[in-house]
Amino acid sequence: MKNAATLLNEIAALLNTTDKNLVISVAIKSLTDQGLTVKQAFEVIFGEGSYEKMAGEIYDALKAA
Repeated sequence: MKNAATLLNEIAALLNTTDKNLVISVAIKSLTDQGLTVKQAFEVIFGEGSYEKMAGEIYDALKAA
C-alpha cells in the first residue's frame, strides 16, 4: 500500500484540486472500496491511533455542549 502523502498527492493530481477536504474524502472512499474499514482508512491517512483520538475529541465536545 502507498504511504499517505503519495496517495493524497495522487488523488489531488487526478482531481486537479488543492481542496484538502475533498482529497481526504476521496482517499477514505477509495480505501474503503478496497476493503478497509473506515477506522483503518482513517488511520492510513492520519496515523495509528488517530481514529480513537478523533472519536474521543468528538465525544468530549458533545458532552460539553
